[in-house]
Amino acid sequence: MFAAGTPLAPRRDGDRLRGPGIGDDALAVAALVHLARRLRAAPPARPVVLAATVGEEGLGDLRGARAVLDAVPCDAFVALEGHGLEAIQTAGIASARLRATATGPGGHSWGDRGTPSAVHALVEALHDALAAAAPGHVNVGVVRGGTSINTIAARAEAEIDLRDADDAALDRRRDAVEAALRRHGVAVERVGRRPGGATPADHPLVAAARAARAAAGLPGAAETASSTDANAAMGRGIPAVCVSLTHGEGAHTVDEQVELAPLPAGLAAVEALTDALAAGLSAG
Repeated sequence: MFAAGTPLAPRRDGDRLRGPGIGDDALAVAALVHLARRLRAAPPARPVVLAATVGEEGLGDLRGARAVLDAVPCDAFVALEGHGLEAIQTAGIASARLRATATGPGGHSWGDRGTPSAVHALVEALHDALAAAAPGHVNVGVVRGGTSINTIAARAEAEIDLRDADDAALDRRRDAVEAALRRHGVAVERVGRRPGGATPADHPLVAAARAARAAAGLPGAAETASSTDANAAMGRGIPAVCVSLTHGEGAHTVDEQVELAPLPAGLAAVEALTDALAAGLSAG
């Protein structure tokens, strides 16, 4: 999430840890190491795979989680996050990512005045694309182009993220956005498609996640939808949830932080859920 060279060292600030990526998702990686030691000391009755994956954020398109699922038979999948202890994510929000590119001849801003600008064309195309996406969620996360203030831009591009709880509705809006962009002569590339899905509230995996929280002394959690590595499993019809370790804020910023006080209970809940899966939870 951060530019190369960004200082990543965490720092203690009272009852918090601060640092880029500390909760999303360095804390969960640390928890995996703890779980590995625990499982080695008491080998489980059935296989439990602990995987720290790459490519969940940005244009990664869940490539790490997809690779794990390609390589390992799986009948229950748990994604682990640092933030969000108040909730269990039982549904996945689908997303579609597009890259829009406008090109033109370029030229001098005065000497070649009147020559089409790639930046102008892209801005006009994005205006119509945002209207075509309504009323659903759309975010133009990156816009780049041009070479100098007094040069007519020969190239400009934008990266666009659309999200919806319903896969079919998302595909319809993506198609409408693509059509709006192409009407302006803008090239469109599909650069990501994250599936949605849901694990039923009465599924044994959800029940086990609830019971694990209770065993750790945590209150009942909201059961909500988000976008995590669990989407990769839900898209394949594999029961999946996402659980978290503590509370925090500032995700995707250099001042991200997590609270330390709730961490023991959050980790105890993850241990209890892991034990339930290792003991042979029927999730099919």
